[in-house]
Amino acid sequence: MNIYIPIEIKVRELEGKLLLALTAAQKGHTVILGDKGNTRMLAVKGLLPKGIYHNKSLTPGDGKQGSLYKIFKNGYIITSQDEESGLVDESYEDFAKLRFSSETISLTSKVFAWGKHDEESLKNIYPEHIEKITSTGSPRVDFWRHEFKSYFDQLDFNNTNKFLPYILVVSNFSSLLDENRFWDKAARLRKTGYFDRIKDWEAYFYNNSAYQLQLIYKFIVMIRELSNTFPNINIVVRPHPVESIEAWEKILGNTEDNVIINRKGTISSWIRNSSLIIHNGCTSALEAAICGTHRIAYRPLPSEYERSIPNRISYQAESLGELKKMVSDLLDGRSLKSEKEVKNETNKLINRRFNNYEGSFAANNIVEVWEELAEKYNLKQNSPDDLVSLKTENILKGKLKNLYKKTSSLFQRNKKNKKKLLSSSHKFPHLKESEVQKIINQLQISLGQFQDVKFKKYGEKSYIFYNDK
Repeated sequence: MNIYIPIEIKVRELEGKLLLALTAAQKGHTVILGDKGNTRMLAVKGLLPKGIYHNKSLTPGDGKQGSLYKIFKNGYIITSQDEESGLVDESYEDFAKLRFSSETISLTSKVFAWGKHDEESLKNIYPEHIEKITSTGSPRVDFWRHEFKSYFDQLDFNNTNKFLPYILVVSNFSSLLDENRFWDKAARLRKTGYFDRIKDWEAYFYNNSAYQLQLIYKFIVMIRELSNTFPNINIVVRPHPVESIEAWEKILGNTEDNVIINRKGTISSWIRNSSLIIHNGCTSALEAAICGTHRIAYRPLPSEYERSIPNRISYQAESLGELKKMVSDLLDGRSLKSEKEVKNETNKLINRRFNNYEGSFAANNIVEVWEELAEKYNLKQNSPDDLVSLKTENILKGKLKNLYKKTSSLFQRNKKNKKKLLSSSHKFPHLKESEVQKIINQLQISLGQFQDVKFKKYGEKSYIFYNDK
């Protein structure tokens, strides 16, 4: 069968979706992996042969839902897994209502949950689609497991070794530090119906943003203080994938040489190689918990707007003095009093939220479901040469030239229309062949798999993966 896997945010999704593409290709399927904009537009125009289209979310709204409907009408079999996860709150209900709807689920053949927590909530809220929802786990979580330790030990994509030892401060302040302006984000949320789907959600958006602004200041002070208190260890500030690095540089101002702002590569190697991470309500704490990295939730302003789950599986510091003491103890190898309590809470919460933190890989689980769908819908397969030939044919006909031009200019409207759209170019700036090859080489060494998988370029930021045998 043919499988199409679009990526929205490269630093968040590349490794997991590449593992998914390699797993499918190893089993003999033809996979196109690449930039969401181009992949989606090709499917919307019906310029790709029929196959599985794996969407990154099922968010209702005129634009996204309209594109999904066109892909469905063009005969593609749609599956989806929400890359935002929604697992950082006690309840999944609000997330399920914001990011899904009965209409969008009806366009899919399968919805892949991260674990029992989101699976059960989705089935409860959308009982008419209960057969479509299944817990497979996420390929991103596959990389958090102990089997991937050697992968990160040997593959230092981000050159983290040159920063050792370091404390990783993970930012989760996209409400205000986003590459897009705050008011444009608010307008976009209103336009796409977020404020209408849950009562008082607009008030929540503004109140949470006000809280985040206060918390940002506390983190700025904390970073400067840690830099002075621990001059022999680096403080690496990791902006959220949609945050502006320039914003962090400006709000921190002049700092000591041991403060580094860096967002290179996916976050996993940064977490694994750090002495500890500091966060507030960030999904990164869940990853750190599974791979065994110390984590501290800095909570100088306890609030109802905090994301409770990441904080509950971390050591919690409510003052700068308490935080510094915890950091000192952990760096010196001393146990903290709350260690046993945090471990028990972690085990309880992780079990329900991640189906694949042990057992079979999520990538394998998802491909197995795809193969069942291929058999059910009698999906055919095209060779890589077929897809390249089809692309050449469409270029000659002028279809692809105009399509790529339309896609590349989507977020470069004139001044009148620009305010209606959010910029997304920072989410997927490039994807070099050497970068893909490096990940594949290391996965081959670490897992002993994918030796027969080959790939070739397909578009500016897309690649075809296939089995050479």
